[in-house]
Amino acid sequence: MTQLTIQLPDELHEALIVRAAEQNQTADRFVEALLSEQLMPQHPYVEIVSGRGGRRAVVKGTRVGVDTIVGYQQAGYTPRDIAIDILPHLTPAQVYDALSYYEDHRASVDADIAANTPEAWRLQLRQRLGDRADELLGEPT
Repeated sequence: MTQLTIQLPDELHEALIVRAAEQNQTADRFVEALLSEQLMPQHPYVEIVSGRGGRRAVVKGTRVGVDTIVGYQQAGYTPRDIAIDILPHLTPAQVYDALSYYEDHRASVDADIAANTPEAWRLQLRQRLGDRADELLGEPT
């Protein structure tokens, strides 16, 4: 593989180093992943967005998570059912791409699904609020 050198303004270079460190990556690996994602997307209908819960794969231009689409599929719906009946603002191509993304990134999407179960939310609430969580959840202490 040919190695190229690209010169960046100092301010951009510093921002790149900070972002790479935030993701526990080297600057070279971070730039390689960023450029690869932007210039040669493997999943043209999926993007990664940052939110309160962290980074999440969603259908581009929507707030529909890949985990949501996978959940419908696991419930027995076909990709066409999902696109036509459940999420009619999505095209079949978007749904199929989201499912393809899932196959390529199964571990991270499965982690998103596991983090969004009622049990996971209860545990999170208990960790944040302690005994008061039981009162809010209507459970005996």
